[in-house]
Amino acid sequence: MSLEQNTGELSDLFTDFVNQVGSKADSPFVVMQEVRRWTGNQPFLSKHLCDLILVHPASCADGQEKVLVEQIVQKNIIQDWAKNTASAHLQEVIQTILDDEQRDALLHLYWQIIQNGQVSVNSSQEQEKLLQSGLVKIENSQLEVSNAIYANIFSSEWVKQQLPDIVQPPATVSPAKKDSQTTSFTKLLSAIALAAFVIAAVADTFLLKSQDTPEPLPSPNELATSDRELFDNGKDHAKNADWLDMLRNFCDLPQNSTYFDDAKSKLDQWFELYGDDIQISLETFQAEESESCPVAKDIFNLPQAKE
Repeated sequence: MSLEQNTGELSDLFTDFVNQVGSKADSPFVVMQEVRRWTGNQPFLSKHLCDLILVHPASCADGQEKVLVEQIVQKNIIQDWAKNTASAHLQEVIQTILDDEQRDALLHLYWQIIQNGQVSVNSSQEQEKLLQSGLVKIENSQLEVSNAIYANIFSSEWVKQQLPDIVQPPATVSPAKKDSQTTSFTKLLSAIALAAFVIAAVADTFLLKSQDTPEPLPSPNELATSDRELFDNGKDHAKNADWLDMLRNFCDLPQNSTYFDDAKSKLDQWFELYGDDIQISLETFQAEESESCPVAKDIFNLPQAKE
């Protein structure tokens, strides 16, 4: 199917969808934008998600569009995807890669794309095959994952399951260049040592002068900005189901923060939907950080945390 045909069919699809979903949504255009955000305008997924929303029993008030559409996507498409409502389409997309004679090379390339967010187009055979599968697309001369649904299902964890020993490919360096790099590195170490000596001397002088001058406390506005960034970053990570990064931000919010209750409320909502995943992420967070998490203590019966 040509690009023009796809564009025309999507235009008709979304026009009909907006007209129909208006009976259950206060802001039908916002719902449509959420569909496009998840599907990246992939024709099958766009129609499938529109149909799922139209048969969903719940209405959609203003401000609830993201939550409702995400719930539908997670329950009907992403969770247990191989047995879910879009499984045939998803299996077809990925099987073209898994059955290819260059399977490992294609997966390595895809791994690089999801690790870096994108890679530059070079028209290699591997890139052409990934494009033909539909798993990736070209955007501003860069290869990136075609849509958020694919990115959530065919994630870095999925790639690791296909290639358990996957590692970043090492760069090849010629002997002459390696010798040159060694010489430059030796010179760099000497320069760093001299710079470190100078910095240490300056730091000692500054420390002596600053001991009698207390460091000013941050203003309430600065504290609020920092807390707001933690709250906003946490929400952004949650949109992509990055629960561990979400917790790294939310768990840093002190209980006296103006954003603490909002963060706790959000976490309560997400836990009802993705409790197992969030539980695993919290255990990972505590193992890595060895810190408590005030915003999650009521859910997981955690110890009292810092004020």
